[in-house]
Amino acid sequence: MDPSTAPDESQRNDTTSTHGADDIATAPTRDAPVGAEPTEASAPTDPAAEVEPAAEAERADSPAPTESAAEAEPAAEVVAPAGAGELDDHDEDHDDEDAVEPGEVEPNPEAIPPAEAVPPAEAMPPAEAIPSAEAQAEPAARGEQKGARSKPKPAPKKPAGPDPAAVIKRIGTSNEAALRYVLSPDPSLTRLSRKVRESLITDVPPVTAGALLGPAALARHFVASAAAGRYRDLFSLWELFRIRPDEVKPVLAERQRALERAREMLSKAARLGMGGRAERVAEDIASAQGLIWTWLREIVTADLAAVGRRPQIATALLEREPGLDIPLPDKPTDSWLAEAASVRQTKPVPAGVDALLSAHIDRLPATVATLSLTAEHYPERLPALLDRVDLDSPDIGSIMAWARDHGMGDRLRERIRESVEAASGDRAQGLARWQFWRERGVDLPLPDALRTPTIEGLDLARPESAHLIAGLVSDGVSIDPQGELDALATRNRQLAEKAYEAFVCAELDVHLPLALEGNPIVRDGTRCPSCQAWTWVRPGHEQRCPRRREEELARA
Repeated sequence: MDPSTAPDESQRNDTTSTHGADDIATAPTRDAPVGAEPTEASAPTDPAAEVEPAAEAERADSPAPTESAAEAEPAAEVVAPAGAGELDDHDEDHDDEDAVEPGEVEPNPEAIPPAEAVPPAEAMPPAEAIPSAEAQAEPAARGEQKGARSKPKPAPKKPAGPDPAAVIKRIGTSNEAALRYVLSPDPSLTRLSRKVRESLITDVPPVTAGALLGPAALARHFVASAAAGRYRDLFSLWELFRIRPDEVKPVLAERQRALERAREMLSKAARLGMGGRAERVAEDIASAQGLIWTWLREIVTADLAAVGRRPQIATALLEREPGLDIPLPDKPTDSWLAEAASVRQTKPVPAGVDALLSAHIDRLPATVATLSLTAEHYPERLPALLDRVDLDSPDIGSIMAWARDHGMGDRLRERIRESVEAASGDRAQGLARWQFWRERGVDLPLPDALRTPTIEGLDLARPESAHLIAGLVSDGVSIDPQGELDALATRNRQLAEKAYEAFVCAELDVHLPLALEGNPIVRDGTRCPSCQAWTWVRPGHEQRCPRRREEELARA
């Protein structure tokens, strides 16, 4: 080897000296073969040489790794490359030796691991910054001991005062009761301390709390409640303002926005009521006073046509403003007439409403209420209303009783007779109608169509048909009830069972047809022991059976 190219002693010392943290992170390189031409890939690179001077100055100024950090990372020791010390042993005699191929180089067992596996020393925190396990456990132990020694704080006691139930009973829970209390407060409650009153207001209703705290607090409650949607509290607010103006006036001055919202709620309720629950609008018109009435009047008078379509609202408005010209419908609907009639039953109505109701009252449903109203106020229209009575109404019994009490029973009875005559075109239907009114106490003669001495067109399974046949037989008409029953049993055993039960109850001399004996649809024990009629075809056979009554009389 050329002595001029051999590394001097200082260079060897720099190579074998301990490097910094940056040198530790540098990956080791294999020794190039002796005498081989250096290439770009195999040329040794010195990371320290590539570091800029500023970075070297920063490393120089940075503190050296502590002893604990050095002990924590024993892998940070620097091991000189295996081939670095062997460079001194080479001389010129080795120049003629064959170069060793890179693939034949044996791995150096003393080489340091790759840099990626060794974390930099700068990334590790100093030993003083890592608390020990004992240090971490001490605060937790102290906290546990402190928690074990501490006791839950007792709930603060409420100041002594009256029972909330007694306060509610004394003041009340309605607006009217609160206003009465404000007029005459209880001295024992007014002398309560502020703390006692504050503890009481959480256990009583808001209106009670407002009355307890005074007129100003009650006024604030009424304003807030009306702004939230309970617009009728505006009426109580005006009453409170009327009796205690000095305390309420400042509240109204400072809560103008809430009053505007309450006015919007009043307007919305009035508009909805004119198309829905008119009775609430009528009540509001009758009870509103002062400024609240001014607001409500502006709302309802803005649409007088809608007011005219609701006679209940029109009546209430005309009571307060008789000079208003409210347009009424020329041809009122049935709902308009019914609403006007309901108002007329309780109080007088304006002249225009009364004239319309009188002219069209016969269009109303003929109920007991409308009949009484017509007989009291419009007696000349009563016959026309009676002609509209629905004879199939469920309330026909009460209507008939009212007609008898008011001397109109004959007119209603004539209508019933005409309806039975009209239904007699069908003998079965006419006979059923005749029996229907007979059961309700209307004594009607049998229509001529039903007096025909034949059973054609009759429903033998109906009880009224059996009674008619019994009447014809007693009059000497040649009818064979047993033969008709036997013939029906061969065609329809279900109808024959009903007809046999009806014939027995009509006291006709018949016996159970042979075709019905052993009828599979009849359960054992369900036939009458006296007449063998199936008791399931019509309820109450035991009370109607004439043969059973005869047996009981014979035993007695």
